[in-house]
Amino acid sequence: MTQQELFLQLDRLGLNTQEALERFMGNAPLFLSFVRQLPEKLDFTRIRQSLETEDGDAFYLGVHNLKGLAGNLSIAPIHDCAQAILVEFSTSKFKNQTKLVSLIREAEDESQALSTLIRQYLEEEGTSV
Repeated sequence: MTQQELFLQLDRLGLNTQEALERFMGNAPLFLSFVRQLPEKLDFTRIRQSLETEDGDAFYLGVHNLKGLAGNLSIAPIHDCAQAILVEFSTSKFKNQTKLVSLIREAEDESQALSTLIRQYLEEEGTSV
């Protein structure tokens, strides 16, 4: 898969590569270095654990960091899910667990599709995550 094909696939999955590249001042190698880290960074373990234990500070921090990562890399679907999670959490804390779980699952699904694509690209490139 070429870099251009990767960018087209990332766009298809909701990562606005043009916008993200502008944030990186057009530096595609730097942008790709961040993209390569996404499978590792898009880990929901701590968010899920803090939801289960109702650790408000850890939950908020985990979701806020996810939102920031998604925003900086112009990943609208994940950013929007994280924003919705934060709104729900600020409104009801842990009272509506079903809604929070559903929103987290949606963000995880979006993340999984991106991670799969990036891992495929890295395999073809001959590098690892």
